[in-house]
Amino acid sequence: MLRRIKAVLSAGGLFRRIFGRSASRKSHGALCHAPQHALRPLNRRLWSIALPMMLANSSIALFGLVDAAVVGHLENETFLAGVALAGVLFDFLYWGVTFLRMGTTGVVAQAHGARDFVACRGALYESGLIALGLSLFMLLLNVPLMNLGLSLLGGSQQAHAQAEIYFQIKIWGAPAVLLTMVQMGWLIGMGEARSVLKLTAVASLLNVFLDLVFVLGFGLGVEGVAYASMLASYFAACWGVYLSVRVFKRLDIAVFEFNLDLRRLRRLLSLNTNILIRTICLIFAFALFTRSGAKQGDIILAANTLLLSFQMVLALALDGYANALEVLVGESIGAKNRRLFRDVISAGIRWSVMSAVVFSAGYFFCGPYFIALLTDIEGVRSAAGDYLAWLVLSPVIAVWCFVFDGIFIGATQGRAMRNSMLFALLGVYLPALWVFRELGNHGIWAAFMLFFAARGASMAWLFYRIKRQDGFMTSSSAA
Repeated sequence: MLRRIKAVLSAGGLFRRIFGRSASRKSHGALCHAPQHALRPLNRRLWSIALPMMLANSSIALFGLVDAAVVGHLENETFLAGVALAGVLFDFLYWGVTFLRMGTTGVVAQAHGARDFVACRGALYESGLIALGLSLFMLLLNVPLMNLGLSLLGGSQQAHAQAEIYFQIKIWGAPAVLLTMVQMGWLIGMGEARSVLKLTAVASLLNVFLDLVFVLGFGLGVEGVAYASMLASYFAACWGVYLSVRVFKRLDIAVFEFNLDLRRLRRLLSLNTNILIRTICLIFAFALFTRSGAKQGDIILAANTLLLSFQMVLALALDGYANALEVLVGESIGAKNRRLFRDVISAGIRWSVMSAVVFSAGYFFCGPYFIALLTDIEGVRSAAGDYLAWLVLSPVIAVWCFVFDGIFIGATQGRAMRNSMLFALLGVYLPALWVFRELGNHGIWAAFMLFFAARGASMAWLFYRIKRQDGFMTSSSAA
């Protein structure tokens, strides 16, 4: 017991070092190439990535709330409704291309583990080319995309007018947003989690400052919020370039040398395509959950939305562990270090499961208080309390999705992620919604939990199948 307490206290030193010199800068390669008795700092290494990423993920979530908070203080609800509608459109656009971040991380982590810094640089530039191509597509089709999205979302004409103003300005930040995704993926893959935290935190603070200046200072309303977001996005992209160049200089890599590697580019495109399919399925699953709840009435819809907000908090925490697994699994594969591969996965599972249990306990004991804190509408409070048990179960069920996502991204096993998601959505979730249709909202939640369980179970099966064939150590061919 004393040994465990001492280990936890020593790990606490990581909190003091988040903004200091990263231990990973000197030792990230050492873990892959050192003798096995030198692998004791593995937990510390995992936390040195996971903790900054948890904070970075939180700052990204706050970034999206800033616009709504500022607009919410304008003279009427139409402005807030318009920003909310446009915000949903951007959520779908940008969530749909998160493969730019994930795919880059896995490829770079493996090259980093193999100490192939030229390949690390090439992956950054090739992913950047893909990001610029996608952003050009968004800009060229921005009006049709906006009109289609708003027609599906509904809302008043006044809200649509404000949403169009906001969308038509902010969409011009798409190249910066997509390039920042690539830069974040590259920095994570290089083990530079603190740099990602700096990138997201500074951009969020600038967005807040510009919101206050443009809206409260100049009285620009929705236009001011949109310009603030767009400018903050370009600053984030420039800041990301600076942070990346610093890594280049530290590793003595030439910044402007680049030879297009068509084989690596094809691998990136294949990996990104598979992750895109997986992400579209995930978006569809959440949209179907929301739509199914909406059929039960506004009270149920509001209660489900409230409970899902707690699920988002869980995702922010467990994503930190997933990000750490992406890096460490990729490095161990790049170094062909099977022992490290096993140790990394064991540590990631241990910390993720312990955190999930803590979340479940917190929801069980404090859930009613959290619900009361977020709403004073008695009907919504009562309905959320009726379905709180599903939220208590969700961390210990969903945790396996985060764990195996991190492993498969680090191993660049995009096909496995795609196949698992297709099985969970088409083979389990949709049939379960039909089977449980008479159970009302409990049936919707039961199907949703089975969806997460099916994802975790199928990825576990694929993991052991690939591992038995030693497929992870030859994953450079997998996408």
